[in-house]
Amino acid sequence: MSMVSALGYVVVRGPLEPWRQFGTEVLGLQPGHSPDPDTLFFRNDERAWRLAVEAGEPAGPGSLVALGLEVRSAQTLDALAEALRSGGVEVREDPALAERRRVRRLIAFRDGTGNGVEAYWGATVEKEGFVSPLGVTFVAGRTPYGEIGIGHTFLLAEDAERAADFYLRHLGFRLSDTIAFGPQSAHFLHCNPRHHSVAFAALPDAPVSGLGHLMLEVTTLEAVGHALDAVHRMDAPVPISLGEHSNDRMTSFYVRTPSGFDIEYGWNGRVIDDRDWTVNHYESPSTWGHRFAAPPVPVTD
Repeated sequence: MSMVSALGYVVVRGPLEPWRQFGTEVLGLQPGHSPDPDTLFFRNDERAWRLAVEAGEPAGPGSLVALGLEVRSAQTLDALAEALRSGGVEVREDPALAERRRVRRLIAFRDGTGNGVEAYWGATVEKEGFVSPLGVTFVAGRTPYGEIGIGHTFLLAEDAERAADFYLRHLGFRLSDTIAFGPQSAHFLHCNPRHHSVAFAALPDAPVSGLGHLMLEVTTLEAVGHALDAVHRMDAPVPISLGEHSNDRMTSFYVRTPSGFDIEYGWNGRVIDDRDWTVNHYESPSTWGHRFAAPPVPVTD
């Protein structure tokens, strides 16, 4: 059983002013109250924030600062830290960073491909409820299926199976399914009923680590359509057109962020019940659509 309950937040770097407009006017996220003037917080549910953007230059997949993995209690965090150290993973507790992230306690470490990971408990819930500037409702946080976090991340790796193994072996994630991606298969992992919270793939001519995309799910297909209209009004790049994925059944499109990685904006994602879930392998990532319409994410140092 996974000690991790959800992908609670994601931290990236990028230019703040373009992100301020993109996050609210395209994605429909609500600005949060950040204690740091060089960091933007965005909300998609009752939590104080789910997506943080730290001031910096666009770096494509290299814009990823950290994945925030939520656990349910201090005792679980202690057990996770002990398990990681026993497995040879270097772990540090960081009270100052916990204060910046507005959580009670936090440990930091790196996954098998070098991505920053922060496991935490006690995230702050705002007194004011979530209000999207676009009237959007996200499938995030507390749902009829339990706490399922911000969405999912699709991470790049030189060896997708080995990268996934770190999460399976050290963090207790479970394999949802695999998809044929060239010579290697992409691996999709879950820690709660959301079909996947983390995925790994090795893509031709792409970096060997970092963030390929972050998925945000909304409750209506209409909201996806309005977001796509907003993308076209802003003339933002759409690297992958509207389509439906084969494994999680998400109807979505992809838009390039001011940081240079992509947001998948989708509806109707599949949920998993581990009591009767069967792992499958898919020959294609999509059942229809999802045509590549922009150059691939560039390789960055």
